[in-house]
Amino acid sequence: MDAKFEINDDIICKKYVAKPLQNNIWLIFSKSTHEAIVIDAPPDFSMIDKIVDKNNKLKINNIFITHNHYDHIDGIEYFYNKINKPKVWIGQEDKIKLSDFKIIDKHINTYNTYEPFKLNQTPIKFIETPGHTNGSTCMLVANHVFTGDTLFPGGPGRTITNNDFKNIIHSIKTKLLILPIKTIVHPGHGDDTQIQNSINEYNIFETKNPNIDNLSGNITWNKNYE
Repeated sequence: MDAKFEINDDIICKKYVAKPLQNNIWLIFSKSTHEAIVIDAPPDFSMIDKIVDKNNKLKINNIFITHNHYDHIDGIEYFYNKINKPKVWIGQEDKIKLSDFKIIDKHINTYNTYEPFKLNQTPIKFIETPGHTNGSTCMLVANHVFTGDTLFPGGPGRTITNNDFKNIIHSIKTKLLILPIKTIVHPGHGDDTQIQNSINEYNIFETKNPNIDNLSGNITWNKNYE
């Protein structure tokens, strides 16, 4: 089911769920200027059609990619052409994946080189959170953070190596769990949570698992891995 909520007096967010992996696509727009951004582009072309056709009064000028895994990016070329060649944003370390798609080079931006970004008068902050991929990036809009596959209710995103797991833990601890505790977390799949919940869950994990030298894969906060 699609969901809609207010971020502030001007900014609205709509959530769409794409098949087959239940990816969340976030459409965020200004009520006053009709400027809009999209977060992530799964390869669900019928959902992309729905988003664009149902919101045809909006000016979708930017697509933000949280990371370069196929279920978040393989709809990018279709989206790009459907809305007449917007700017595409991605983490520097994940940029190479965009070479698989026919996107004009000048339309590709990386978060580490951006100018201060605003949607009308609302700033959007890009938070680099390597771990799930090297270029994973979260977007902070007021008290809402869009975390891709970095942080979910109950744990971090999947990692391949122990070094990746240590990186994602460091990203979460030093860049996400320091946000105000009422910040709402919107992950790339599934339901929302709050930073306070994630802090509580992580504290349980840290107590049960003082040694993380051998951990990777699908890790949940409430399990003892020793």
